[in-house]
Order: sequence, then structure tokens, then C-alpha cells
Amino acid sequence: MKALHSCFSLVALGSSLLFSASTYAVDSFTFDTESAPHNMLMFQIDHQGYSRSIGFFKTFEGNIDLDTDNLKNSSVDAIIDITSLNLAGHEEWSNNTLAVFFKNGALPKANFKSTNVEDKGDGKLMITGDFTLMGVTKSIVLDATLNKAGQSQASGFKAGFSATTELSRKDFGIIAVPSNGDKVTITIEIEAVKVEA
Repeated sequence: MKALHSCFSLVALGSSLLFSASTYAVDSFTFDTESAPHNMLMFQIDHQGYSRSIGFFKTFEGNIDLDTDNLKNSSVDAIIDITSLNLAGHEEWSNNTLAVFFKNGALPKANFKSTNVEDKGDGKLMITGDFTLMGVTKSIVLDATLNKAGQSQASGFKAGFSATTELSRKDFGIIAVPSNGDKVTITIEIEAVKVEA
């Protein structure tokens, strides 16, 4: 009987260890689309050496699974509406850019889905993920910061992030107007609201 009791105790202990090792304190967040001024997706590209053109994608959404105790267990999945392109608030230039560079929105959605999160300390993160644009998927890395996670004044519990990355437009088959730069700098500001169970 003692042997049987010991056996059950070992099984229980093993199950407890397995459960604790595979369970994380992950909270789900969604991009705060009601707080547009605090969420930004901006790009910059060289304009034939004269200046840097600046534009925005005004419509995007996403979800974040965030483990503040162990950030490497976190993940993000985002969708960008390419047709929401806005070039410095100028409608004609925005429409021309959409037509020339993005085939007039024939493939209207871009997607980023993280595959790995590296915790660099002090809220600094290196987020690797698959980015799909114009039907092409490439691995890119976001240099990100978890700015703050806590109770906001008006929108419940929030997490705020800043991120930058650089990509080659040629990698995604965007080759129109080759006199413009190939490298595109992306700047991202996100506030996300915790999804209450």
C-alpha cells in the first residue's frame, strides 16, 4: 500500500510540474482602434535623394498575447488595410501611390504574425515575424519597446508599445519608380486594451 501511495504521489508531483512549466500568465489585448491619435503606422522612403516622403496606413488592427512576467512568451498578430494609405494628407498623391506601388489595392491586406520574441531587458524586445505584403511573405524583425502596462484613465487596462523596422520594397515585388529609394523605414505606435474574460 505504501508503494502504491508513493506511486500516486510521484504521478501527482510530475503532473503538477508539467502543468506549471507549460502554463504562463498570458493576457490578451486588442489594438485600441477607438484611440486613433495614439496608434500610428508610419513609413518613410527616400524621394530621389531630395527628401524623405512620409506616409501612413490609417486602418489596422491586431491582437497581442502579453506575458509581462516573461515577455518571450508574448506574441502579436496584426492586419493592415493597404487601401487606407495616406500620403501626408494629400488625397491625389495617396491615390496615385496606391495605384502605382500597390496595384490600386488589388491585394488590400498586409499581415504580420510574430514567430519569436526576444526579451532584451528593460522592456526592450526583438520581435521576429512573418510579414506578408503584396502576396509575398518575408521574415522581418521589429525593434520594439513595451513602454507601459497598467490601468489607463479612460480605457481600462492598457499596454503601450513603440517599434521600428526597415524593409526592402523590392523584396515584396514593389519595383515601380526605381529612382525612389528601396529601403522603407516603418515606425509603429500602439496602445492595446486588455480583453476581459
